[in-house]
Amino acid sequence: MATKLVSSDLNGTLVHQHTMSDMIRLYLGEESFRQADAVFKRQTSGQASMEEAFSTAGPLTKGLTLRQAIEYTRTEMKYLNGFHQFINVLAVKKIPFIINSTGYSVTIHAIRAQIGKEKIHGMIGNRLIFGENGDTQATLREEELERRIQDYFSNPDAVRDTSYDTLKAVGKVELGIIDEAAKAVLLFTYARAHFSGIRPSEMVHIGDTIGDRGGIDLVAWTGGKGIAFNYNAPLRDALEGEIIADPALNSQIYFVQAKGTPSDLQNVLPFVL
Repeated sequence: MATKLVSSDLNGTLVHQHTMSDMIRLYLGEESFRQADAVFKRQTSGQASMEEAFSTAGPLTKGLTLRQAIEYTRTEMKYLNGFHQFINVLAVKKIPFIINSTGYSVTIHAIRAQIGKEKIHGMIGNRLIFGENGDTQATLREEELERRIQDYFSNPDAVRDTSYDTLKAVGKVELGIIDEAAKAVLLFTYARAHFSGIRPSEMVHIGDTIGDRGGIDLVAWTGGKGIAFNYNAPLRDALEGEIIADPALNSQIYFVQAKGTPSDLQNVLPFVL
């Protein structure tokens, strides 16, 4: 079955950093970073739920400015090898690509603003809330957040707008992805809303940690392809257990480069196309 829609995790799959904790490290201090890093490591190894991870990490973002969150994607965040070639091939083949990640929407909006919405069709993610001076009673709507980020990269005057410094994270995260299975469910919902003719069997989901197990599993169960790329040991072990339980999944789940190797997204293309 030809692939007609590709969904991918962000942290560890498209970019090297765990963006949610890395922004804390850079802008909010080492102690806050250590707390966030510890809970996210538990989450990506399957020892903590999404809700547990973000109930700890969300408050640690308090005070992060919108400018810092945007600039982080431009100056600090590093893509995995082959990222641009990967999305360029999908664009040429007219295969829509979406970022489907527990990462923050502010990060994904900034990536799309820089790379182009013609190459990254859309996103599924969690929402880091920003408010004027961190006020929970004066928060930005998601549509306004996306507009301001687009302006930042397209309008030279916007960069000098001081509101990017006064708009700050309020320390709250709204979970769009509540558990590991939600990535696939939300992917199917996204497809129905934007591409009514695309079936689950024509979709691909790519991920690197146990947080992507549900997305990879459910897409594979419905006849699509689940790809573990730059994968960690807990994800490998979980997926291998699924294949042992149902050998039919062996032709639907693929392993492409374990962590610790010089992973290149171009190596995923033969399994997608």
